[in-house]
Amino acid sequence: MNILLRELVKSTKGKFIFGNPLQQIMGVSTDTRAPCKGMAFFALKGKNYDGYEFIKKAAEKGAAVLIISKLGNELDEFFPNIPGVIVVGDTLQALGDFAGYYRSKFPVITIGITGSNGKSTTKEMLASILSIEKPTLANFGSYNNLVGVPLTLFELNKEHQYCVLELGISVPGEIDRLIEITSPKICVITNIGSTHLEYLKTINGVFEEKRKLVDSLAKDEIAVLNIDDEYLNKLSGELSCKVITYGLNPTADVHPTDISMKETGLKFTLHSPSGTISLELPVYGRFNIYNALAASASAHALGVSLETIQKGLLQFKQLHMRMEIIKTPEGAIIVNDAYNANPSSMREALENFVQMYPDRQKIAVLGDMLELGDSAKEEHALLGEFTARLPLFKIYLYGKKVKYFIVPSLTETIYFEDQAALTVKLKSELNDSVAVLFKGSRALELEKIVERLIV
Repeated sequence: MNILLRELVKSTKGKFIFGNPLQQIMGVSTDTRAPCKGMAFFALKGKNYDGYEFIKKAAEKGAAVLIISKLGNELDEFFPNIPGVIVVGDTLQALGDFAGYYRSKFPVITIGITGSNGKSTTKEMLASILSIEKPTLANFGSYNNLVGVPLTLFELNKEHQYCVLELGISVPGEIDRLIEITSPKICVITNIGSTHLEYLKTINGVFEEKRKLVDSLAKDEIAVLNIDDEYLNKLSGELSCKVITYGLNPTADVHPTDISMKETGLKFTLHSPSGTISLELPVYGRFNIYNALAASASAHALGVSLETIQKGLLQFKQLHMRMEIIKTPEGAIIVNDAYNANPSSMREALENFVQMYPDRQKIAVLGDMLELGDSAKEEHALLGEFTARLPLFKIYLYGKKVKYFIVPSLTETIYFEDQAALTVKLKSELNDSVAVLFKGSRALELEKIVERLIV
């Protein structure tokens, strides 16, 4: 990062209290557990923490400037080694303002990706494609919110030509702020589903928030939409910007044929306005076809060749805890899809799991689907009915919401109150004829059970 303190003051509209306006800022920090030396430390306030409590530690670790929302006598403790100090009305707002300013210093093309499922994988697939031709920046992990996206943008440098950003939303209005910070020129919506209903209330509420991303585009900018989704199909005809469609539907601009799923991954023929090419992906799950189509359509929008798309998808690696295939010492197969869960991703994971291992005894370990608000009981009950129809050997449940899940079924279904008992039960059943799926929201930490099973 090559930026001066005075630029930080101007971009955040902060009150300059102390420091050298010409001091160079080496980076941005929001966590004193990470390096702070020479950096701007933003004292963010969350539900369970207040960054202001850590400004002394930030100063001790060599922070160049503190961005705070209140000014107390605590600064006297730093004398005579007082770092720069800027007071702002809201440190989170200031972080975003500074990130937007910093992004504007680079002639980078930003691609924004949102949707109920597939955002992270689509982002990684597209970054894998684009990085072959030009230096590309993408969010690290799930840095997709009002803190993570700004921190990603601060990693930009003059070499980057593309910036691929996953944009996650959970409350009304969040996408508006992310658009303001990132100013994307190409926007992707993967699908619309029952996610974050605690705050967005209905699927239509989810749609209305996510459509804001493409509604923000100018006439010469591009929306990439999955027309197999009923909401997005309709939306594709309502936009004033350019639109590129993708889906299994053969009328989509980018679509597949000759789909096959093998133990080595997925294979299909990709059709696009640029031509046709055969693709092989070292990933599992039919939903990953959609992710590959979204990434391919976005790359096409940027003028990337089919050969580069082919190469980029081939070198893509399955993300951790997203249909991740692991073999246990006993020869059992574990499908770790425990990164997160909502009603549609649960169904997709279960369907693909059943298709992947027709000759094995299949055990589904399912946890709560969170952030569903008043719909939680109904959605878990519906998922129970769906799962009961699948050829599963056993169903093991862990969490609080999944208590609504149990329905009459020929499949043995057991509820566990703690991970230890569930782990012991699973350990006794692992052999080379068994496959186990793990799926649930992140807060359930089902991956800890996986870790105990593979040692």
